[in-house]
Amino acid sequence: MNRIAIVAVPLAAFLGLAVSAAIVAGRVPPRQAAAMEQEPISLPDVLLTDHHNREAALVSQIAGDDLLVITFNYTTCESVCGVGNAIMQKLDKTVASRMKRPVRLLSITINPTVDTPGILAEAAWKWGPSERWLWTTGRPGDIEKILRQANARTADIELHELVFIVGDAKQKDFRRVPVNDATVSGVVAALDEYDR
Repeated sequence: MNRIAIVAVPLAAFLGLAVSAAIVAGRVPPRQAAAMEQEPISLPDVLLTDHHNREAALVSQIAGDDLLVITFNYTTCESVCGVGNAIMQKLDKTVASRMKRPVRLLSITINPTVDTPGILAEAAWKWGPSERWLWTTGRPGDIEKILRQANARTADIELHELVFIVGDAKQKDFRRVPVNDATVSGVVAALDEYDR
């Protein structure tokens, strides 16, 4: 390894962790909830299998009439997935229970050919999800359909972006949280718009 790589790799890792910590802590200031209106999402009602090996349709069964928060990850991710998982964990442990309406948290893998329900169960265990937070996989074509509808860029799996979708499953009204609001406080602000 040359000298530039010896310095650059640890520096890049440090900067990535610093940004991630700021995002998780909610210190990156969120924009107003009105920005939510920018990107409505039409979620397909495809079948997904969760980390308990239960199969159900995304909108009509998994979400039901609940509020919904979706993010995308994969089990061997070494980039933004940890940030997304930490945000979901915080929502699961401290936010969802205080909302007026039930909240369903859903992590959907972007690597369905590798992330089987068993592998997802191992990965989920590390984050201690409650019953409201499901880690899911599905047929590759169905996962691709969800990603397309969410406008989630995953062509380079290692450089995929941090995406959150928040919505009201009862009203079938889902919105993509703006990239700058991909924080705990940003997602909570989006949820508050639906929790009436």
